Amino acid sequence: MRGIERIRKVLRELVEGVVEETPYRRALASVYAAPLLPGEHSESQVLAYASEGLTPADELVVRQFISRGGVVRGGKFRPQFQLGDSYYIPEGSAPSAIYPLIPSRRRFRSPGGWRAGDLLLIPLRIDGQIIGQLSVDDPCDGARPTVKSVRRLESLATIAAIALEEARVLELVEERYRFFQFLTERTLSGVLILQEGRFQYANDQAVELLGYTHDELLSMTPWWQFIHPDDRGAFLKTENPLPRETELRAVRKDGRVIWLKVRVYEMDYRGGAAHSLHLYDISDRVQTEELLKERAIRDPLTGLLNRYYFEEAIQTELRRSQRYRRPFTLMMADLRGFKRVNDLLGHQEGDRVLRAVAQVIQGQVRQSDLVIRYGGDEFLLVLPETGARVETLERRLKRAVEQWVKENLPDLPLGIDIGWATWDPAVNQPIAELLRAADAHMYEEKRRAGR
Repeated sequence: MRGIERIRKVLRELVEGVVEETPYRRALASVYAAPLLPGEHSESQVLAYASEGLTPADELVVRQFISRGGVVRGGKFRPQFQLGDSYYIPEGSAPSAIYPLIPSRRRFRSPGGWRAGDLLLIPLRIDGQIIGQLSVDDPCDGARPTVKSVRRLESLATIAAIALEEARVLELVEERYRFFQFLTERTLSGVLILQEGRFQYANDQAVELLGYTHDELLSMTPWWQFIHPDDRGAFLKTENPLPRETELRAVRKDGRVIWLKVRVYEMDYRGGAAHSLHLYDISDRVQTEELLKERAIRDPLTGLLNRYYFEEAIQTELRRSQRYRRPFTLMMADLRGFKRVNDLLGHQEGDRVLRAVAQVIQGQVRQSDLVIRYGGDEFLLVLPETGARVETLERRLKRAVEQWVKENLPDLPLGIDIGWATWDPAVNQPIAELLRAADAHMYEEKRRAGR
């Protein structure tokens, strides 16, 4: 039940209780949109009302009053009319800015008793503020009210005021929630409200983004189940609050991995502390960045790593080898007779040969080894923890390239020359010196072969 419906229900129970438990046959109860203070300049509007004992014509007048704005003012609550905590307004003395019942049509004959134009108002108060009023008329005994006789009315009004305030607070909370829902359903981001370890709200964008239904998200246990296992540790630091902004991978219900930017805001949600998680799909951006990064470190012709990447990777390998005091090898290789391929068959065929040889070399090394196109027809290999095995790899590379040439270019004297140098942790030689040593070794191989 919505807050405004609860307010109307409380008002309905109040007027029914008045007619059943007090002498008054007609009752009209209303609650204001904002509290009203005594005084001519205090003003509010009727938010909701309920009546009992009114004729259809009386109801029509009340509805017309509401439709014209239902403005009420504090001038009705004048001290001279006060009777206990209520206000008794005799016939002919009612303020102009009043919200009364229609005067009773019954003729009262008791001398000094109730008159047709009399009105009794009982304010509905919370913390000294008037949040509404109860108006009664047409007492069955025809007597004017006294301080003692209005106590039952004031008791009913107090109970109703407490219930109304609770309903008003609920209506404000629900109104705020409806406005929040209105905004979140129109945002481009997925929104999840996390409270006490569970999602209390998920908008349609979050449902579409993660592939779960609303009910599945609200019952998800643990709530971080959608976060990629490798990214949960950085996001869920138990000693710290949730990060204000982060990027992570999420696993959709269908198993597809997407990248999300997650922004976290602290908020009050339905009277309790909560976190609002705003999810933005950045998969396209991450994919583009990875593609650009890959292009920046890859040789476009062969697909091998390029010289730019080597400058960074070799420093990483050097630091690792220094830390663990383990050797690594730099191996240089170039294609013997490659110029004749370009001269005789053209540069397109030369490019095809370079791509093929690159694949042959890549197929002979370990996954941890780096194969780099160093320039032209030169290749550079970074071989971690190779040691004595480097000579075995050298022979294997030569045989593999020679086999490819035999099968694809048997009429051309194409081969590969290889030189290498191993970094020794005891010597700790600079990389530039290691490169010169590998290059010198390669050309020494050429010289010994008489080329």
